Amino acid sequence: MYVKIPFKRILRPYQVEALQAVRAGKNLFSVWHRRAGKDILCMDILTMRGLMRVGTHVYLMPYQKQAREVIWEGMDAGGIPFLASIPPCLIAKKNDARMQIRLINGSRLVFGGSNNITSIIGSNPVTIIYSEYALHHPQVSGYLNPILTQNGGLEVKNTTPRGMNHAFDAFEAAKNNPSYLVQHLSYQQTFDNDGNRIITEEMIEAERRKGVSEELLRQEWMCDFTSGNQGAYFTREYNDMEREGRIGDIKVNPSLPLHSAWDLGLGDATVGILFQINGRYIDIIHVIHDIGKPFKWYLETANKLRQQLNCVWGNHWCPHDVNQKHQGWEQVESRMTMARREGWILQTVPKVNLEDGIEAMRFAFPHIRINKLNCAMFIRAIREYAREYDEDKAIYASKPLHNWASHYADALRYLSVAYRRLYDTHQSPRKYNTNT
Repeated sequence: MYVKIPFKRILRPYQVEALQAVRAGKNLFSVWHRRAGKDILCMDILTMRGLMRVGTHVYLMPYQKQAREVIWEGMDAGGIPFLASIPPCLIAKKNDARMQIRLINGSRLVFGGSNNITSIIGSNPVTIIYSEYALHHPQVSGYLNPILTQNGGLEVKNTTPRGMNHAFDAFEAAKNNPSYLVQHLSYQQTFDNDGNRIITEEMIEAERRKGVSEELLRQEWMCDFTSGNQGAYFTREYNDMEREGRIGDIKVNPSLPLHSAWDLGLGDATVGILFQINGRYIDIIHVIHDIGKPFKWYLETANKLRQQLNCVWGNHWCPHDVNQKHQGWEQVESRMTMARREGWILQTVPKVNLEDGIEAMRFAFPHIRINKLNCAMFIRAIREYAREYDEDKAIYASKPLHNWASHYADALRYLSVAYRRLYDTHQSPRKYNTNT
């Protein structure tokens, strides 16, 4: 049987270069502007790799939900489903619930989110594609790369910049790695097969007339890493912290209690912030983060850190849903009950709307000091926590982009709401109802 890849598509010259490099066994890091066809190319790469080597080939979006909406059920600008890139004659079986396709040679094509990497690690993938890598958790490739090193697999990363974040660091490293083809293409460098621009100057000017800022144009269309993370909530607050030296070697004070604030996930990430109220400052000493661990593990980890720091426990703040019971997750009981059994008394932060929560964070930021060594990922999350961008309206939405950074930000929001209500006067802190 003869099958041509790409299937029923004509790739552009810069896409052909990338496809040929992967076919030759190279890893790929593509930094392309919006609408350059990143996912179209990556679908062809996924199919080609599935034919070249029998094994598991994984296509990752930042979140599982995005994998279904964008790729599994999504279409390109021409209305062609992304899954149409896979010739039907190659498909032996398709599992819609699990978003998996079995090819006739035995290879599996798996679509998912990097927020659920525990299931991916056990599948021993030989190809991993990260779509919009700048929006993935910064540590995800660190978890998965050892698998590719051991089995001789390869990775493909595509992205549009989001400031000088982990994608920029990985991009710089890839440029000096001969095992990678690295592409960094602005809208002025991408052409179709007739030599015409994919994105014209008239299109860019139309974006300006919609009110799109020059900084965002540089980020999205010029692929400029230095334009900053457009739409970030706390750029000014973060810069103030750096300028005032509030990110550094912040020491624990053993004579003060150690408090905690938590964003509790189920199949998602959980973040715990360990901090002290030291005069007018909120000293963030340590941040705990992981995915897929049982709740008891986080409590035990926090307690070990407290013992190392030689402190006594203070208050523990959690979101309002800490009382909800969860069927099939450890056992049928609430995390409030689990914590009480381990000797923890959790307190619920009052439920406030997102806008008030963001305002509470801004109130708290001038008081925050952070231990740079113990809280590196938390610091990065503060910098990258940003609003969703609505491409159709060319504006930032009023809600935050739900990605890896939002879990850290949610924990900080709970801390901030509690701090503003408890410590914004010189009086002794009030106690919330502990729901006993």
